[in-house]
Amino acid sequence: MSAASVTHKTPERPKRRAIRPREADQCVTLFGIGWSSYKRLLHTRGERSRPKMIYLDGDLRLMSPGHLHKSDRYRFGHFVTEIAFALGMPFHGAGSTTYRLRRRKGGVEPDCSYYFANAPRVQGKKEIDLRVDPPPDLSIEVVYSHSASAAVEVSRRFKIPEVWVCTEKGLKFLVLGADGNYTRSESSLSFPLLSAEEILAWIRRPEVEGATDFDWMRDLRRWIQETLIPRAAHRGE
Repeated sequence: MSAASVTHKTPERPKRRAIRPREADQCVTLFGIGWSSYKRLLHTRGERSRPKMIYLDGDLRLMSPGHLHKSDRYRFGHFVTEIAFALGMPFHGAGSTTYRLRRRKGGVEPDCSYYFANAPRVQGKKEIDLRVDPPPDLSIEVVYSHSASAAVEVSRRFKIPEVWVCTEKGLKFLVLGADGNYTRSESSLSFPLLSAEEILAWIRRPEVEGATDFDWMRDLRRWIQETLIPRAAHRGE
């Protein structure tokens, strides 16, 4: 099939990915790391985004993502941005911002993070400080060959309302409840029009010979106009 003949219909349900060792994320955990040491390591890393750091109760996880991780992260970023724009949702994309709070004994760097309700409060800021600024409304964690539990726990302590966790097995929505804990939800707080299966089908759309990310983006935008926007209009009636 040529790139020009790629359909814009929602892809079939993606299969579970089989991860080969060279495709896996590379992870190392350092134990007994004090807060000041964590800050020094962040300073030493500087503006570089890798290794990704997750700090929880003195344990520091260092992670270098594999290619599949990077590919999913790229598509999640564009998917959320395109959907939010098309639906007229004001937003601020905070990317992989380092969110940390000493009193919560945690630090996390999501693969993608977004502000919706609180976008005006952080837009234009050079740095987000959770001591005075709100947490993001949506955090996305992509994990291959390791657990997302540390990142989810830090997100819970920071009271991030919603976390999407994408693994080789699939995508799940975690929503913060009134009791301060996450529970798995069938629907997203940020995008109730979309199911996890539908989102994952776009993120892991099978590669077609000759197709590029340009084709993926073109088909996504067409699907948004022909399917999602009418769906939103029908729901609003």
